[in-house]
Amino acid sequence: MKNKIAIASAFIAASSFSTAEIVVNDFLSFEGFVDMSYAHVGGDDEVGFYGNPADGKSYSDNNFAVDQVEISWLFDFDAVTAQIDLNYLGDQGTNAANSDVEQAFATYHMENGSAITAGRYASMLGFEAFEPTGLYQYSTAYDVNTLVGPRYGQGVKYTLEGDNTFFGISVQDTVTGLYSGRLGGNNNGNVFQDDGGFGVEVAYASYMDNGLSFFLGGAVEDGDNGDSYVINTYVTYETGAWIFAAEVNYGETENDPYGLAPFGAIHDDTEIFSALLMANFAYSDVASITGRVSYIDATQSFKNAGASDVDGDLIKYTLAHSYAFTDNLLLVNEISFADGSVDDSNGFADGDFDQLTAAVELIFSF
Repeated sequence: MKNKIAIASAFIAASSFSTAEIVVNDFLSFEGFVDMSYAHVGGDDEVGFYGNPADGKSYSDNNFAVDQVEISWLFDFDAVTAQIDLNYLGDQGTNAANSDVEQAFATYHMENGSAITAGRYASMLGFEAFEPTGLYQYSTAYDVNTLVGPRYGQGVKYTLEGDNTFFGISVQDTVTGLYSGRLGGNNNGNVFQDDGGFGVEVAYASYMDNGLSFFLGGAVEDGDNGDSYVINTYVTYETGAWIFAAEVNYGETENDPYGLAPFGAIHDDTEIFSALLMANFAYSDVASITGRVSYIDATQSFKNAGASDVDGDLIKYTLAHSYAFTDNLLLVNEISFADGSVDDSNGFADGDFDQLTAAVELIFSF
């Protein structure tokens, strides 16, 4: 459902980019991609937002990496299908590359268009796709991960899809908070996570014949040490070679990671508002250009002995160009500029930050 909206037909027509399945037999096929890039970043960071020393000095860095490799194994047994995604994420300059099972789920399809899925699967929330093959740009909009909940969770999901509508509800033992790792799931002894948490995610979408699509979704989580909720909505509009999109997110998290708030341990509340506007124009059969403006405003209150309120905001401007050499090889060029500031009521983290990014990305799909 996410790709049905996020990967608009105008972009597919413009780029001729595909991830066609390689069929092994009647029951098994696979597909995947290799994503590699070169990026130059530079800017000033007084608060360490981008992981740079918070000394206000200018920084500059170059990075060439294989960012991600993914292979999806697809199983088809008529009414029952299954998928297993094996995923490698590059180190992104941190020397912390990792491999994992990104998704592993089975789905039972019913004749009325409904389906029941169990396992580990992607969230239904968010306009932007989770994979580089579904993005219009090299970078994501918000420069902060999981603003609208986790990318993937483990649970059971019910979906009902018609010709012009989609409905889904998921009950999952996972993180639906504003930041990954804050609530839910089995912590295996990690005091920063919540053993008793569970989440519910709901999504509804409507596709109109005039090219307008509307999505509304949300997630809520209740745990022993805190709770959270998030609301996500976006609209897309396709007309000719153009596609336009607008998204708004709002979420709150209340969290006591140690479960010891009455004794003065760290306890914090977080509110995040984020939004984006995007336009994509397919000016030929193999090329398109995208412009995007995105914004974040976040407030975090620490309720420990050194209680403080920290407020930050970030606006990001992105211009990207996509060119498909073949059905399986896509080149993406991007330049983006992000500018933000942080205000700490105690004065410890006050400062401004900005970053200019120029990137060249090559995606091979199969």
